[in-house]
Amino acid sequence: MADWVLVPCLVQLRTELNRIAPDRDKTSDGTIGDRAHQATVSDHNDDEVGRVPIYDADSKHEVHAFDADDDLRTPNLTMEMVVQHILARSRSGAENRLRYIIYNRRIWEASNRWKQRAYTGSSPHTEHAHFSASYVTSREANTTSWRLEDIPVALTDADKRWLTTEFTRIVDARLDQLTKPRPLYGPDSQPDGTVTTDLGNASWQQGVPNAFIGGKRTTAYELLGDIAEAVSKP
Repeated sequence: MADWVLVPCLVQLRTELNRIAPDRDKTSDGTIGDRAHQATVSDHNDDEVGRVPIYDADSKHEVHAFDADDDLRTPNLTMEMVVQHILARSRSGAENRLRYIIYNRRIWEASNRWKQRAYTGSSPHTEHAHFSASYVTSREANTTSWRLEDIPVALTDADKRWLTTEFTRIVDARLDQLTKPRPLYGPDSQPDGTVTTDLGNASWQQGVPNAFIGGKRTTAYELLGDIAEAVSKP
């Protein structure tokens, strides 16, 4: 059999998955099909010599499917989140490089406007997600980002502690800048070359909407403290 390659768009998907989940399990990863796949029509087959649902316009030996093990081994990140992220982009029109996705006894197809329906194939796809790419040359070759880094992942407790500490440090440093005299060179300088930052301090003391305490208005500094407290909560 001639050398084959995974279509570039799926290589990009795999690369980004490895980036956001560097320790993920790859036991159930798959590309080129085994003998069972070769005996059927499958996107896992070499599209030049195997049985595939569509024959593309080029003469490259390509595989149009990628199976990704669903154990991502990354806190607060699941394959369900990855699948739903890609589905959202596909439904919005931001993504058009896939024909269908199968995961956990469900299938979503571009031809069905990405609506979910039950999948009853021989494999329930509970241990991996299956991604089948388009056979349109421009789409299968498109290596723009899948934006997997945009998947919202909840912060770990360690992340929250670090963020709260860093947030407080920055706020305190900024408040210190606003309430102390500083050098100022120019036509508005005071005789001693400095001006106080009363305007900046007054700005911080103005009432601002604070959703963290029921929409009441507080000072800007108090608002930042409430944000820090909210971030630190489990």
